[in-house]
Amino acid sequence: MKKFKEILFLKNLKRVGKATIYGKYWKVLNESKDLDDLFLNIDQMESKYSNEDLQIARNDAEKLYDSILNSDIHVITVFDEEYPKKLDSMGNKKPLILYVKGNVDALTKPNIAVIGTRKPSDLSQSFEENLVRNLVNSTDCVVVSGLALGCDKIAHKTTVDENKVTIAVLPSGVNVIKPASHKKLAEDIISSGGCLLSEYNPDAKVTRGSYVERDAIIAAFCDATFVVECGVKSGTMHTVNAANDYKRQIYAFLPDERPEGSYDGNEFILSEFEDSIRVEDIEDFINDLKTIKSENQPKVSAPTLDDF
Repeated sequence: MKKFKEILFLKNLKRVGKATIYGKYWKVLNESKDLDDLFLNIDQMESKYSNEDLQIARNDAEKLYDSILNSDIHVITVFDEEYPKKLDSMGNKKPLILYVKGNVDALTKPNIAVIGTRKPSDLSQSFEENLVRNLVNSTDCVVVSGLALGCDKIAHKTTVDENKVTIAVLPSGVNVIKPASHKKLAEDIISSGGCLLSEYNPDAKVTRGSYVERDAIIAAFCDATFVVECGVKSGTMHTVNAANDYKRQIYAFLPDERPEGSYDGNEFILSEFEDSIRVEDIEDFINDLKTIKSENQPKVSAPTLDDF
């Protein structure tokens, strides 16, 4: 958790987010020896912050730092060797901090996102359960999803039922489970060797923009994305569009006969994204998936300004 306290300090300053830290404060953050040094450097750089403003931000950062230090939450910063390399695809939108509750080693495994609508058809539910069951028992892939209702829940629960590893990427802090009905599922994910992952402070609530940010993390973090069922204007498309931008392999389920469900998003994916792959046969899909190499290797050094 290198420079964890320093990053918390910057994030507690008014109107300072990831883009500002990467764009304006990266050099001073990277070169500061410790929080005292960073505090003095920011005080000299910025006339818009009074000493009181800086001290409040520092106090809040130290308070949060101490509370997390005494919890079961693991912290990975962008300066740590274990920070997932694939997130570099996000540029100055990648998380500065990752909070992990559960098995941190799960982050290093090959993985695939399994996502889709909150109201899948019976056809999609049956297919997804069969897909995930075969996937986790015939490959070493970790299943990643967003702990939402519908397809996300099926992905996590089926994996847990098979006593395999799954990762839930949250649009809230790791102490805040939404929907609340998934608290038991979140516990099961951890107890079966998986983890909860978030870029937000542990007690942070969901915001309007956090779903989109969470979806982008899923897209960048995963070696591939599988869409079970979605509408063309659904939230699932945020993940799909990001996965396409990050040049990740995209799969979409599209049966010949569709007596139920809404697959216009799946049809759009297969028609608009040149390298996307239609899936009907699970065995063929798994054979294709095995050809994808994971890029999720640990960093060998902290990033420099040139990375951005």
